[in-house]
Amino acid sequence: MAKVFPDLVKAQQMKQPPTEGELFLLRYLEDNFDDDTEVYFQACFDGDRPDIVIMKKNVGLIIVEVKDWDLRHYYVDEKNQWRLISNNALLKSPFAQAFSYKKHVFEIHSNGLYERSLASETFYGLVKVYVYFHNATKSDLADFYLNVLGDIQARIKENTTQLQQKSIRYDDYVKKDDYLKSRKRQFERDQTSLSVTRENLKRISFAGQKSNPQFDDAVHKELTRLLVPPFHYANEGTELTYTKLQTRLAISSSGGRAKISGIAGSGKTTVLAKRAVNSHVRHNGTVLILTFNLTLRMFIKDKINEVRDNFDWRNFHISNYHKFITIVLNEYGVLVEGQETDEEWEAKYFSNASLFAGLPIDEKYHTILIDEIQDYKPEWLRIIRDNFLAENGEMVLYGDEKQNIYERLIDQDKKPTTIEGFGRWEKLSKSFRYKQDSHIQHLATAFQHSFLSDKYTLDIDESFQPSLSLIGANAFGNYSDNNLRSVAEIIVKIAKLQMIHPNDITVLSSREETLQLLDYEIRNGNSHRERTITSFASKEHVELLKSKILVASDLKKKLRSANASKKQGFNLNSGLMKLSTIHSFKGFESPTIVLLVNDTDSPEIIYTGLTRAKENIIIFSTRNCKYSLFFEGRLDAVERYCK
Repeated sequence: MAKVFPDLVKAQQMKQPPTEGELFLLRYLEDNFDDDTEVYFQACFDGDRPDIVIMKKNVGLIIVEVKDWDLRHYYVDEKNQWRLISNNALLKSPFAQAFSYKKHVFEIHSNGLYERSLASETFYGLVKVYVYFHNATKSDLADFYLNVLGDIQARIKENTTQLQQKSIRYDDYVKKDDYLKSRKRQFERDQTSLSVTRENLKRISFAGQKSNPQFDDAVHKELTRLLVPPFHYANEGTELTYTKLQTRLAISSSGGRAKISGIAGSGKTTVLAKRAVNSHVRHNGTVLILTFNLTLRMFIKDKINEVRDNFDWRNFHISNYHKFITIVLNEYGVLVEGQETDEEWEAKYFSNASLFAGLPIDEKYHTILIDEIQDYKPEWLRIIRDNFLAENGEMVLYGDEKQNIYERLIDQDKKPTTIEGFGRWEKLSKSFRYKQDSHIQHLATAFQHSFLSDKYTLDIDESFQPSLSLIGANAFGNYSDNNLRSVAEIIVKIAKLQMIHPNDITVLSSREETLQLLDYEIRNGNSHRERTITSFASKEHVELLKSKILVASDLKKKLRSANASKKQGFNLNSGLMKLSTIHSFKGFESPTIVLLVNDTDSPEIIYTGLTRAKENIIIFSTRNCKYSLFFEGRLDAVERYCK
């Protein structure tokens, strides 16, 4: 008998209990799979909510989308787009929904699942998908696909006739024939291989029905962690001391609205985490936490983990804005069609408030907390507030305008432009990231005076005491993309001579291509072989993708997917040296920052990068960079730390 999570009694007591079809299938799976099989219902899988996930260690994973639909009310067109017969409304194919969950399994996995799928095409097949139609029979499915398959077969025959009559060119015939037969295979696959009814439930099975060493303990353990978030007990948290202001700003209230800004290291995320837990304790509901930076999710989870209180991890949805919107659209079957440019995507989906007007949003949140507000467009805030905030729900915004690296609009008070109804800004003005005599804080303040004072209000740390000497390693040197091997050697040498653990070193740049090359040199130097963790796909993986994918648009999608996988698996405490774009590391901190600066970087980008450092800062700039004289006059020559 399979293990079902939650058990059937608890599942039926959930806020969204199983449908008739889901309950029927859960009972079948419990009775017909063995004791080593785990069945998860509506697991909060990193924001996704697949209906049913079936997993078995050393064997594989199955994702089942359940539909209680009466197929007589729907039809499918040649593009495999599902529509309602009554009003021709466009729906996302349930098969496309299931495959999007499968894609997400590979993207979010941090133990190498994505890399393994690149190296082995068969590995991708270890995760299988099905759609269970509870109120349909095999005959109903045959009738459902009869018209579209008949139309395609007729068009294949017509295309062949046109070739025989020499009314079309051979190349045109081949192109059309390939397209039509590809569509035909897809429909036949959906109907005969991926569709399940009560008549053929045994079709739901693992790939190969046998042990597969590729789906090993590490893969199973990580997926279990994501599928079954543990309960957090109060004695697991860290005993933190909050200032009076932090304590006040962490108080949750019904209908509360607030805007909270703060200097680098002032504890904005700590306050957010405490308020998130306090909110859940107050209303016993789910808290939505949104960022802009995809990598920041794990950092926020770590901060919540420090809070000493009892709570179930299921009650915290942590995502970034674009991913959250994408998941919602997938959940409601909204077809997201490809656009030519990122701007078209943004206008049609992510900034389109009317997109949600016709959707019956089931899950509203009593608390929504948004971090990195300086990166948000006002229309995104309206979309979140107007569509996902419950009546009398609280909504709080957190940010630092000087980390405005996407150059969003600033209001007359030199603060990020938000929306009405959130009152005045509350300011956290004491930094806990630095010692009172930290030279890094002195450097950051001087940088603000030199490059940011015309645009923003300067930060003044109430506890800051200027340092008379440099604390830790504070170095400056030059670099170019042609001498990254020497930069790698300097980084490793300083780490060894200064006794800095690899886990305490983060290399930042605004240029992903530069970081890829530097990462390769750090891992493959003549005198060193340092292991690393990155927020981007490695040079080798990019080259592998380029060798396999020739179509530019397909390559772009694959590169996005590869980078998303690395960002979501980025771990601040992996024990390894970290390399990240400044954009992806915003919100984090590291004892030692190596910052690569170039002439095209905005002051906001550089300020964000250098304020990530807690103890040591090592800056390399391109020669004759407009920032070089500033850093050269305030930092030691990098050679001093290599002796």
